[in-house]
Amino acid sequence: MTQQAALIHHPGRGGIWRKFLLPGRTINAAPWLDALAQHHPVGTCRDCGGYLKPGKPYRPAGSTRDWYPATCDTCKADTAAAGPSQRKKKRP
Repeated sequence: MTQQAALIHHPGRGGIWRKFLLPGRTINAAPWLDALAQHHPVGTCRDCGGYLKPGKPYRPAGSTRDWYPATCDTCKADTAAAGPSQRKKKRP
C-alpha cells in the first residue's frame, strides 16, 4: 500500500511556476495566455498556499513591458510579474 505525502504549506515559498517563466525570471506569454483561456492556475500563493489564477496582461503608461497579474483563489492576495521588455524598433 502506498501513501501520498501530506501537502504542507511553507510560508514564503511558492510563487509563479517554472513552466510560466523564461530565463531571467520574466513571464513566458504563450503558456500564461493558454492558462488564462483554460482557467488553469499559474502558481501557488506565498501567503496561504492557495492557487494563483492568471489575469489579463496590461502595460502601465510609460512602460516598455507587459505585467501579468495573478490572484489567489483562497486569500484573494494580488501579485504581478513582469514580462520581457519589448525590443525597440530600428529606424529604416
